[in-house]
Amino acid sequence: MKKILLAIDDGHFPEGAFEFARQMNEIEPIVLCGVFLPEMNLSVDIGYGSAFIPLTENYGAASIQQSMVTFKEYCERHQIHHLVHHDVSEFALKVLHRETRFADLLLLSSEKFYADIVYGPGSFLDSVLHQSECPLIVSPENLAFPESIILTYDGSASSVFAIKSFAMLFPQLCSRKTMLLYAQSDKSSIPDTDSILELVQHHFSNLDAQAVNMIPEKNFNTWLGGVGKPIVVSGAYGRSQISRFFRHSFIADTLKAHQVPAFIAHR
Repeated sequence: MKKILLAIDDGHFPEGAFEFARQMNEIEPIVLCGVFLPEMNLSVDIGYGSAFIPLTENYGAASIQQSMVTFKEYCERHQIHHLVHHDVSEFALKVLHRETRFADLLLLSSEKFYADIVYGPGSFLDSVLHQSECPLIVSPENLAFPESIILTYDGSASSVFAIKSFAMLFPQLCSRKTMLLYAQSDKSSIPDTDSILELVQHHFSNLDAQAVNMIPEKNFNTWLGGVGKPIVVSGAYGRSQISRFFRHSFIADTLKAHQVPAFIAHR
């Protein structure tokens, strides 16, 4: 069984992320571990970022207790083997970082879990993306379980690692319609496009490949809306110019728009 973490902030039960876990369990039984994090004080900054400070005196409040009850009821209703973890003594980010070392996948909600947190460099979400020791899925609340897959390749090792990680975690999804997006033009190209095509063709049986410059950057989310219930697969934040393009268009804007789940992994 795969061990899946479900991150639950005080008072914000992640319905969309739980729904993703539920449908994963229908495909293959999982162990779902609810990680209940302390309420976060947005007004204090001591170096971990203003969103990371746990209010331990509020940790036993009715809101988080209700989230625990909801989590257990949902898991029992859908026959999901489950665990409950919580720690009031450490920063929320530190708790998640440790938990991801011993898990196969982390599930987050991109709406309720981050309702009061501004996305950007140094934010809680940005830090989780960089410090997670397992792949993660950021899910919208109104989740449509993926019927198609968008793989993004920017020439980086992280983008290849993300594609391989997705294939290993979700082999049952690899026969669904898949698009490999990569940047290539007469003036600029990324390395090893033949090699990445060779790799994905052996994992994804229904594959189409497109140059990313065929889709204008400013219209990416509109284009994405026309793809049937996709999940976007990306490596976390490369440093090249093309990597920055992918980071902006495929990840940050997608999470802000709350349109589709995003699978993110890095080495």
